[in-house]
Amino acid sequence: MVTLIIAEKPNVARKIAYALAEGKPLRKTIGKVSYYEFTRDGKRTIVAPAVGHLFSLAPQIKTYGYPIFDIEWVPVHIAERGKGYAKDYIKALATLAKGADEFIVACDYDTEGEVIGYTALKYACGVDPSRAKRMKFSALTRRDLLRAWYNLEPTINFGMADAGVARHVLDWYWGVNLSRALTSAIKRASGKWMVLSTGRVQGPTLKFLVDREKEIQNFKPTPYWVIKMLLEKNSENYTAIYEKERILDEEEAKRVVEEAKKGSAFVEGVEVKRQNRKPPVPFDLGTLQREAYSAFGYSPKKTLEIAQKLYERGITSYPRTSSQKLPKNLNFRSILQNLAKLPEYKPFAHALLGKERLKPVEGKKEDPAHPAIYPTGELPKSGELTKDEGNLYDLIVRRFLALFMEPAVRETMKVVINSNSHRFILSGARTLKEGWLKVYGKYVKFDEVILPPFREGEPVKVLQIKREKKRTKPPARYSPAAVIKRMEDLGIGTKATRAQILETLYGRGYIEGKRRIKVTPLGMRVVKALENNVPDIVSVELTKTFEEKMEDIMAGRANKDRVIEESKAQLLKILKVFKERELEVGKMLLERSGGDIITDQESTRKTAPVKRLSEDEENDVKKSAELEEKKPLVLGKCPKCGGDLVVRYNRKTGKRFVGCSNWPKCNVTYPLLQRGEIIPTGKTCCDDAPVVRIRESGREYEVCLDMNCREYRYRRGARRAK
Repeated sequence: MVTLIIAEKPNVARKIAYALAEGKPLRKTIGKVSYYEFTRDGKRTIVAPAVGHLFSLAPQIKTYGYPIFDIEWVPVHIAERGKGYAKDYIKALATLAKGADEFIVACDYDTEGEVIGYTALKYACGVDPSRAKRMKFSALTRRDLLRAWYNLEPTINFGMADAGVARHVLDWYWGVNLSRALTSAIKRASGKWMVLSTGRVQGPTLKFLVDREKEIQNFKPTPYWVIKMLLEKNSENYTAIYEKERILDEEEAKRVVEEAKKGSAFVEGVEVKRQNRKPPVPFDLGTLQREAYSAFGYSPKKTLEIAQKLYERGITSYPRTSSQKLPKNLNFRSILQNLAKLPEYKPFAHALLGKERLKPVEGKKEDPAHPAIYPTGELPKSGELTKDEGNLYDLIVRRFLALFMEPAVRETMKVVINSNSHRFILSGARTLKEGWLKVYGKYVKFDEVILPPFREGEPVKVLQIKREKKRTKPPARYSPAAVIKRMEDLGIGTKATRAQILETLYGRGYIEGKRRIKVTPLGMRVVKALENNVPDIVSVELTKTFEEKMEDIMAGRANKDRVIEESKAQLLKILKVFKERELEVGKMLLERSGGDIITDQESTRKTAPVKRLSEDEENDVKKSAELEEKKPLVLGKCPKCGGDLVVRYNRKTGKRFVGCSNWPKCNVTYPLLQRGEIIPTGKTCCDDAPVVRIRESGREYEVCLDMNCREYRYRRGARRAK
C-alpha cells in the first residue's frame, strides 16, 4: 500500500518527510520536482509538493467585453504568464498518483490550503477529493506533525474547500467584470485604452480611504487657545494645563490669564492612583501586523511574508489566524526550556521556569482552524535569519514570554493647582514595577513623567501663566496597519487577503505613501465615478454580506452554488446599470478636480496601466482595445521619409511593432517590447530613431527603438542587474 501526502510547498514537504520518516527519507525527482519516500508504520509513504495554487480560474472561451461568467479551473501556467514552473509539479503529482492507494492532504489548514489540496487531487491526480484524508497542524515541528499523522481527519474540510472555491469564483466574477467595465468606460469616453480595475473588496476599501481624504480636504481649521502655567519646585520647572483644555473664544482666554495672574497659587488637591497593567494578549495576524508596523515600519504584506517564512522554518506557528488563545495542550515549559538556550531570552525564560504554574494571558478572539501565533521552541540556527526575520522572531518570542509574567504596576499623579479660583492640572506617571515590561518594554512606550511630592494647601511658585493659540487639525491619514484594522472592523476581506488588497491599491496607482496613505487623483476619480453612478460597487454592506455568507458556507449553514448564483445575480444587476451609465463613468474618470477633461494624451502619459488580476486578462483587454484604435499611437517622425512612426499590430499574431504611416511606400519598421505601456518622449537617438518610455509593473524606463543602439543595450543590462 502506497500513501501519497500532498504538501503545499517544497520546503514544507521536506519538513513533513523528515518528521514522519522512521529513518532518513529518500529524496527522488521527477523532472525538476523533488519528492520524498520513506516508511512509516510499515507503510510506503511519499510526500510530494505543490507550489501554491496549481490551478486557477480562466474563461472557457476567450472573449472581450462584459459580462462574462463561463469559467473553469485550468492549470495555473495556462491562466497566468510566468507560472510555467507549475507544469512540472502538476506532472509529478499526476505520475505519483497513479501508483498511490491512499491520499492525504497536508496543505496549510485554511481555505486557500484546502482549495490547493482539493484542486490538486481533482485535476492533477484525477482523484475524487472525498477519498483523501487530512493532516491538520498549526506548526511544522516533529511533535506537531506526528500528532497530525496519528490523528488524521477522515476527509478534507469540505466546508473550507467550498468556501475557498466560492471566494475564488466571486473574486473572479467581480474583479474581471468590473475591471473590464471600467476599462470599457475609459475607452468609450476617450477613444484610448487605459486599464483600470476594481473588485469585490478592493472597491469598498478604496471608498473608506477616499472618505478620509475628503474629510481632510474639506477640513477647515478652527482656532482655539490653551492656557499653561509654568511653575517651579525643587529647582525644576513643570507645566500645568488649564482645566478647560480648549478655549474657543480669545477674549475668554485673555480674561482667564489676567484673573489667574492676580491670585496666589496653591495646591488644592493631590490624587495618586496605582494601576495594574496586564500583559498584552497573544498575537493574531492583525495585531502582529500592527505591532510590526509600529516597531519596524513593516507593511502588513511584508509582515505576513516574513511570518510565513518563520512558520515554514518550523520556529513559529501558523500566522494566518484570528485567534488570541494558545493551544490547551501546548507544552509551555518545554518551549521555555529551549528559548532559555538563546542568550537574549535566557534570564526571562529561567525566571518563568521557576514558577510552579504557567498560565498565559489570553484574549477573547478564537479561530476554529488555528491558535494564536507562538514560538514553537525549535530554534533558528546561528546566522540563519535575515535582519527582518530576526526582528519579527524577536517580537513573537518576547510577546510569548510576556504572557506568563507579572502585571506592570503604574502610578499616576494628578495635582490640582488653584490660582484665583482658576484650576490648573499637573499630571505625572511612572512605572513602579516593570513586570512584563522587562521583556516586552522595547516594543511598548509608556510616558515617564516623574513629579516631586506635593501636599494639599502648599503654596506654588508660579513663573508664568500664558495662553497659546493653536488650530484644530484634520483627521490623520490611515497608516497601512490602520487600514487592516479598519477592514477587520468593517468585516471585509479575510485575515489572509487584507494585506494583499492594500498592496493591490498601491499597484493600481490608487494610493501612495508608505507611512501615511494618500489617495491619488486617479483613486479619487474612480470612487467618485462609481459612487455617483453604480454605488453598489463600493458598498461595504454588500461586500460584508457576501463575506458572512462565505463564513456560512464554511460552517455548513449555506450552499456554495446558491451563494455563487446569488452573487452572480447581484453582479448582473450592477453591470446592467453600469452599461447604461458607461459613458458618464468614463467621462468622470477623465475629469480633473476642477471639472476639465483630461486629454487622451494626458490620460495615457499620466496614468500607467496597472497590475491586473490576471496578466493574460490585462493583455487581452489591452490588445482588444489597441486593435480597435482608429488613431494609431504616434511615437515620432520617420527618419527616412518624414512620415509618422506609429504603433501597428501584426494581423496574424497580434504582436505590436512600429511602422511608418507611409507604408507601403516607406518600409521603415522597428520591433517593440510586447509588454508595458508605450509613451512617446519626443526624443531621438541613433539615426534619428525615436526614444520611447516603457511603463510596466510599477517601473518605467526609456529605450531607443533601434535594437542595435548601445545605449539601449546598456539600459537593458542595467534593468536586469537592478
